[in-house]
Amino acid sequence: MGNFDRGFGFDFGSSLEDIMHAAREFGRKMKDMGPDMAPWFEGCGPNFGEHGPSHDRPNVYFYPPTNSYSTEDGSLVFQFALAGIDESAVSISFQGDYLVLNAKAPEDDGENASFYRRGFKPRDIDRQKYRVNAEDYAQEQAKAVFKSGVLTVTIPSKEPEGGAIKIEIVKEGN
Repeated sequence: MGNFDRGFGFDFGSSLEDIMHAAREFGRKMKDMGPDMAPWFEGCGPNFGEHGPSHDRPNVYFYPPTNSYSTEDGSLVFQFALAGIDESAVSISFQGDYLVLNAKAPEDDGENASFYRRGFKPRDIDRQKYRVNAEDYAQEQAKAVFKSGVLTVTIPSKEPEGGAIKIEIVKEGN
């Protein structure tokens, strides 16, 4: 677990990744022991539902690193750090009230290399969900830009600028 190499220090990122991998592998093996085990692990993460994998809940893991915020005009913005993943391997879509992100990591990711420090490792992203209420945001007007390994998705608000629509009052007669 982790590396301690000639004065380079302990690699906490690699160790955390090893722990996450071990936890996922343990969960898979327990689930394979029989359907009766699945309810025991229902609260362990988004991949354990009543009857196997569940994609109805947002993923609680922290990969990919994500920023989400609102702009002054009320637009919702997501920024996904996808270092090492090619733009052609990424797909985003809306399914109901969710923005769904999928990405395929490259096959050769340096698995056989001898790292002194490994700060990140590109991984597949399978149906990662982010809540975007269709009543509040114009999903059909969403824009995505992939630049320098960062995917930025902007979804405009359905609410008009300033939050109100001005109604002109017309005087009738005298």
